[in-house]
Amino acid sequence: MKFYAHSGIKSDQSDWQVLSDHLYSVATLSKAKASAFGAEDMAFFAGLLHDLGKYSIEFQNRLNGSSLPADHSTAGAKVAVELWGKLGYLIAFAIAGHHAGLANGVDEGVGRSTLISRLGFQFGKEIPVLDPI
Repeated sequence: MKFYAHSGIKSDQSDWQVLSDHLYSVATLSKAKASAFGAEDMAFFAGLLHDLGKYSIEFQNRLNGSSLPADHSTAGAKVAVELWGKLGYLIAFAIAGHHAGLANGVDEGVGRSTLISRLGFQFGKEIPVLDPI
């Protein structure tokens, strides 16, 4: 299956952005921007992981017209914490908030859930299953 990051307007999907291309482009740009403050590696991995949840059937269905919600950022945030522990939380905040804004770590905000609740460590949050490849 071919996974996409963004849809286009052509019915043959020839103008849709391939997800792997999108992730690598964002990672490369993030790395370049973070060189100003010495965080190139963290920024690169944040870029690679920021849309990891788009490797799910739910998100791909959304691109194809489904109205069902599909969380596409929590999966990457969760992987960052699993791989890098406490340091991974820095990356997870950026990933989880890349569209919705940065939420507080443990206190609910107006219209926002906490990072802890999004990662499922306290509330068993279900996130879309990623494609196994």
